[in-house]
Amino acid sequence: MKIQVTEIARTFGRQTRAYAEYRIFSSLARFSIVQEATVSLTPDDRGRTVVCSVVVGLDRGMSVRVSARGRHAYDAVNRVAQRIGPAVRRRTAVALTA
Repeated sequence: MKIQVTEIARTFGRQTRAYAEYRIFSSLARFSIVQEATVSLTPDDRGRTVVCSVVVGLDRGMSVRVSARGRHAYDAVNRVAQRIGPAVRRRTAVALTA
């Protein structure tokens, strides 16, 4: 599985980048269908919250996108990490029944 973290180090630093890689990888490691994941973190326009978005590429050309907003970067990453596993499970269940 390949995890690509984009634009995070410029705004949030290397430690936040490493944390995002670790959390997303640990959330997706149990799914053999996952090929890659792209993670991005962006502050909102007012700087009050941060949005973390993850696009997961699955086998057979399927993909899953999950986003979450948090009070700070780590909060947003944690929220996405909690949501990404169930989203992948739902997507693969739908694909298997279709």
